[in-house]
Amino acid sequence: MVSVGVRLDKKLEKAIDEVKKEELVDKSTAVRMLVDAGYKEWRSRKAIAQLRANQVTLWEAARIAGMPLWDFADLLKKEEGMEWVEFNPKDRLVVSKRKR
Repeated sequence: MVSVGVRLDKKLEKAIDEVKKEELVDKSTAVRMLVDAGYKEWRSRKAIAQLRANQVTLWEAARIAGMPLWDFADLLKKEEGMEWVEFNPKDRLVVSKRKR
């Protein structure tokens, strides 16, 4: 494991303390949990953005997000409100958004 020094504002320090208390872990473990969760979220957002820009296929976006294909498709439906997906001949995602 690698040691990293980071300066945090009070808000993030309180967030770490909250996780520490809720999860009954030490401060280092709480920080690792938050960094891991943030990294996974960042990868998902990056994959969705590239998919929307037609830079990647659905399969490639799932790989970028670090998720199995159908789990990523479920995430798209849940998080992005995509009612259905279909593939065009170039395997690019075509989406239809639900009316809210």
